[in-house]
Amino acid sequence: MSIDALISAYGRTLARQRPTWIRDAAGGARQSTTAGTTTAAISGYLQVGAGAVGLRYGRENLRNPATLYVLGSTDVQPEDRLTVTIASEIRTYRVDAVRIPNDRPNSDPLCHKICTLEEDYPRG
Repeated sequence: MSIDALISAYGRTLARQRPTWIRDAAGGARQSTTAGTTTAAISGYLQVGAGAVGLRYGRENLRNPATLYVLGSTDVQPEDRLTVTIASEIRTYRVDAVRIPNDRPNSDPLCHKICTLEEDYPRG
């Protein structure tokens, strides 16, 4: 089954927020998802991993990793925030990495991107 068919059959619509860099009160630069954020809806096939795996910074890891498959023409970049509703629960993920298998050009109908995600705001 192709990625396009997976997205058509089982895909989800995610809200994408692209953070911008702003100056804080002390003059330092920081990322903001509220000031000047561009928001768009994208469609993709989302696979959520198992949660509570191991320890993170000395405590139980409550962040769920996920993988998102999108078409090659979809605009997704590292550090984007993706929000999706799963089982009446709103989850926000941060894009860690984006790769194009086999380096296909975006015009190729088989071109797709694989995005590695990590839950940005853990629940609980």
